[in-house]
Amino acid sequence: MPASIRPPSCCRPTSTQPALLRLARVVLLWLLAMQAVLVHAAGLESLPAEPLGRWMEVMIEKGRPLTLDEARGRLSGGAFVRGHEEVLKFGIGARPVWLHLAVDNGGLRPVDRRLQLEISWLDRIDVYLVQDGERLLYKTAGDGDAAAQHPLPGLGYVFDLTLPPGQSEIFLRVETPDPLLLPIRLLDNAQIGALQRQYDYGYGLLYGFLLALIAYNAMLYIGLRERSYLDYIFYLGSFTLAHISYTGHGYIWLWPANTVVQQYAIPLMMVIFGCLGLRFADGFLNLRQLAPGIHRLIRWMSLSGLFMIFVTIALERQQDAVRFAFAFVLLFSIVMVWLGLIAIRHGQVAARYFLAAALTAMVGISTTALAVWFGLAYSPLAFHAAGWGVVAEGILLALALAYRMRQYQRARLQAEQLARTDLLTGLPNRRAFLEHAGPVWSTAQRSQRPLAAMMVDIDFFKAINDNHGHAMGDRVLQAVSQLLAEVCRGGDITARWGGEEFAILLPETTAEQATQLAERLRTKIAALRLGSPRKPIRLSASFGIAERGEHESLDQLIHEADEWLYHAKESGRNRVSGPLELQPAG
Repeated sequence: MPASIRPPSCCRPTSTQPALLRLARVVLLWLLAMQAVLVHAAGLESLPAEPLGRWMEVMIEKGRPLTLDEARGRLSGGAFVRGHEEVLKFGIGARPVWLHLAVDNGGLRPVDRRLQLEISWLDRIDVYLVQDGERLLYKTAGDGDAAAQHPLPGLGYVFDLTLPPGQSEIFLRVETPDPLLLPIRLLDNAQIGALQRQYDYGYGLLYGFLLALIAYNAMLYIGLRERSYLDYIFYLGSFTLAHISYTGHGYIWLWPANTVVQQYAIPLMMVIFGCLGLRFADGFLNLRQLAPGIHRLIRWMSLSGLFMIFVTIALERQQDAVRFAFAFVLLFSIVMVWLGLIAIRHGQVAARYFLAAALTAMVGISTTALAVWFGLAYSPLAFHAAGWGVVAEGILLALALAYRMRQYQRARLQAEQLARTDLLTGLPNRRAFLEHAGPVWSTAQRSQRPLAAMMVDIDFFKAINDNHGHAMGDRVLQAVSQLLAEVCRGGDITARWGGEEFAILLPETTAEQATQLAERLRTKIAALRLGSPRKPIRLSASFGIAERGEHESLDQLIHEADEWLYHAKESGRNRVSGPLELQPAG
């Protein structure tokens, strides 16, 4: 091209270059965001049945409520962060929270899953299912709207999702003035059914026990007409109502679709439970006569607690009601222990039982309160600790009238434990081995799973006793026992069979794997150094292996392993014999 018609550089258009650069930067950021989503997508089969907090991205909403598209834009912009705990927890009065979970259905057909959010007191939950930018599903739930989806007993809120092939995204927006914690699971129908049965059995046992305690104390009150039993009935009854309030059963059974009652039932019942507990302690410890000043303090604390909770309810300050209820219950549990210590200092005989019960209840109540609010990590055990703490408290108070029987039962249990343990080695004895091995054998037979038995015998043990003394023989048995316990897996059953002989049952283990394990044990036993430098002891052991096959019973399996053990000893000792017999090293 002639220079005359080529535009000079100073006159070339430059406005298009920054625009192109901006466009390229936007495309690059979009690609990086999509790559981040793809990287974080989890295969359905790889997701655990436990809470998925560590698999999710989280963003705390600030300002006005966001739409789904705005939340997706914040996700692309990096505003979401990966969860740091299995159960995400944000405290009382937290801002609404957005959660994101990318999942990958690697199959060719849609897959049904159920999204479970175990907490029942959440005011509003919005659930979105998105694929390729298109919203496939939207559901809403929560106790802030009577028309929204209600929780299921024990399970909390459960949403049915159909995940199409490929990668999908689940978005949740959750808000509540109550403690905001989010145990979220993505389960199939079998898993949700198993979880439902677990909760049904657990709650049935808990409520059945509480009702039995109430009935027991009611009969005592009818027969004895003593105020403490009546106070304890109201105390247990108030706890039962508080418990069914925060597990969601009350919203389903007692005040369905009544959102106002649901929002205030939990803090109200928590405070009533604390006040009735203080009334029970006041009468049980006879504080009116024992410590009149403390008696008046307890009455003032109870009346103040009731006044404050009703004021917050009247003013519709739900968040303040929840905070006050949690603080009051924590203070109540501490005061109960303090009252027990005062009663002991004044020499009350029943005070030691009350203190033990108060400590148990304090641990349970405090664990649940702190796990739900702040200070402790959430777990199902911590969440239900208050219920079982109160159950334990009731047991301790009931056992106060039968102390001698409790001591007798404790001594009997200790004797039974000793009868199942070899005192020298600390291993289970033959009786305990057979008790634990029976169910393992039955499971392997029913499921047709691998199972192997191993018999171990210390070579020339009689010579060790004769040449080095029985004390040294005991040291040899202890050293070998410790080695067996360290090398064997947690699910293996190891026992002292008798004398210098040991038995090991190996679930999910083939003959080849058992033989390899026996060879490692044989080498480690040979490497043990006992005795003195002037009179060392060289140890070795023989092993017999048998694998579950056509055996009709556990006894036949052990008998075959014993026969292989004798074969190893007859073949020269210090070797492993079995269906896949290995030649001894050296």
